[in-house]
Amino acid sequence: MRLRLFLVAALLGLAGCGDGSPTGTHFGLTLHAARARWADAGVGSYQITVRRLCFCGFVEPVRVTVEDGVIVSRTVVATGDPVPALLAEYYPDIPGLFAIVEEAAQDADDFETEFDSAYGFPAVISIDWAENYVDDEVVYRTDAFAVTP
Repeated sequence: MRLRLFLVAALLGLAGCGDGSPTGTHFGLTLHAARARWADAGVGSYQITVRRLCFCGFVEPVRVTVEDGVIVSRTVVATGDPVPALLAEYYPDIPGLFAIVEEAAQDADDFETEFDSAYGFPAVISIDWAENYVDDEVVYRTDAFAVTP
C-alpha cells in the first residue's frame, strides 16, 4: 500500500515538473487526448476552413474538403477559386494540422495550441519559429468545421 502511494505521489510530482513550455508533460497529455478525441469521432469526410495568418502574402481563408480521408479540394472562401497549387500544402487537413503541432513542439522557439472541444482537432496554432527573427510567426485558425456524408 505504501509503495502504491509513493508511486502515485512520484508520478504526480513528475507531472508537475517542467519549465511551463508546451512540450511538457501537460501538453503531451493534452495532445494525446485531442488526437484520441479526433480518432474516436471517426470522421472521414468533412469540410473545414483554414486560415493561415503570416507575413507571407496569400492569407485568404481556404475551405478544405476531405472525402474518406483524402483532400479533394482547397477553395478560396471569398472567390470560390481553387488554391494555387504552389500554396496548397499550407492548407492542410486535420491530420496535417496535428503534424504542424508536432513539428512546432519539436522545432519552434515558442508556440501555443488550442484544441476543438468537441472533436479534438487543432483550432488555433500560434507559432514563433525563431526567437530572434522578425516576421517568422504564423498562426493557423480553423473554423466552419462540418462533417459531410
